[in-house]
Amino acid sequence: MKKNKLLNVALQCCHVIRVLLIGFMIAISFAVVHNWLSPEVYDFVKIEGMEREVSMHASTTTLFEFKVWDHVNKAGEASAPKAILLKDLSLLSFSLLYLQTMGLLTVWLLIVQRIGSVIQSVRELQTFRNRNSSLFRQIGWYCFAAFLLMAFRWADTDNDSFFGFYLHYMPLVFMLASFILSEIFEEGSRLYEEEQLTI
Repeated sequence: MKKNKLLNVALQCCHVIRVLLIGFMIAISFAVVHNWLSPEVYDFVKIEGMEREVSMHASTTTLFEFKVWDHVNKAGEASAPKAILLKDLSLLSFSLLYLQTMGLLTVWLLIVQRIGSVIQSVRELQTFRNRNSSLFRQIGWYCFAAFLLMAFRWADTDNDSFFGFYLHYMPLVFMLASFILSEIFEEGSRLYEEEQLTI
């Protein structure tokens, strides 16, 4: 199995994705520090995805979004901006956005590392002779953590407030699949041990 091209390609993809995720984390952290040092550079950076009115949509994601806008147009009616400028975010909501983003990237990084470990064990013909069951269980919990981190968005400025609650179903599907695979691999490991005792 060591010469299996598909496993080799999958393992290399895991390495590339890990490097990209780490690169994104470093770039975002650098941008946050640079924003504190030179905020004028980011004057026109907008936070997208906060332009809907109170809504509920059902597709791969169900979302509930609530807005309170204090802007008033010339006719005296409230008008909602299409996006929130990064410079207008309160320190608390900016910090939460950063921590949420870094947390999500960290979770994806941990998932990719666990997947790489499983692929490596299969490549070395250790599929049912190591901790793959535990790795799949960890992947399941990391998917649940991703679901929680993606479940809300909050932004607050001097004039505007936004809160969105989202139900992303794909992390839950992957979580369920990971827990099922964990049980399958645990059963496979048990059968392998019984076979070894029989021999």
